[in-house]
Amino acid sequence: MLDDQVLVDIFEKNVNVKVKINVTTGLYKGSYSSRIEDVKGRMVALSHPFFKNALVPLYKDTSLELIIYETKSPAMVPVKVFRRSMSNGIPILWVVPVGDPVKIQRRRFARVVCNIDVLFFSLSLEEKFPMTALWERAVGIDISLGGMRMRARRGKAILGENDRLYLRLNLEEEANFLISRTIRVVREGDFLEAGLQFEGYPGVVEKRLIRFVRSKELKGISDNTRD
Repeated sequence: MLDDQVLVDIFEKNVNVKVKINVTTGLYKGSYSSRIEDVKGRMVALSHPFFKNALVPLYKDTSLELIIYETKSPAMVPVKVFRRSMSNGIPILWVVPVGDPVKIQRRRFARVVCNIDVLFFSLSLEEKFPMTALWERAVGIDISLGGMRMRARRGKAILGENDRLYLRLNLEEEANFLISRTIRVVREGDFLEAGLQFEGYPGVVEKRLIRFVRSKELKGISDNTRD
């Protein structure tokens, strides 16, 4: 494992920086916004993530991925929950690193313009009101391996921030299914736009996404060359 002091230096340089916490297993699997609040030795204080106006249940020894994007070299640090506390009325989650930082390639999440058919089913609505959610239709506007932006008719789609969606994307003339979470929802006139973050997908879907994104990138380069 990397020298403890090096890890401490990484965290201390990023106090007050926004981060992402990835919960990789369990009922609350997903990605949540947070912030590095303090560093004490090897312990790192994070603002406790929320889900639907309640604290995400994260207990001692739960394994998490701490994603630090706002640096020249974005990195993921595997951590475990140590304890929870309060600081000036703010719920704090204390974690300790359990592995070396892993660099994240920004290129991997290159975003490209697209125009693809999307069907989505609100898992959050179904959980809250069983047997009420329906498959809704939308159009993908842009996409990356990390998420996408889609547009739907406002009168039919019921969407809110942090909703979990089951998606069906038509890529390479194949139906691809994956889970996502809405990061933001913007309503304009008869339409709404939703920014989605993918929670995960099978390897075969990842390969299709990579090919799709790469083909769009190459087409853009080709079009610019002709211009």
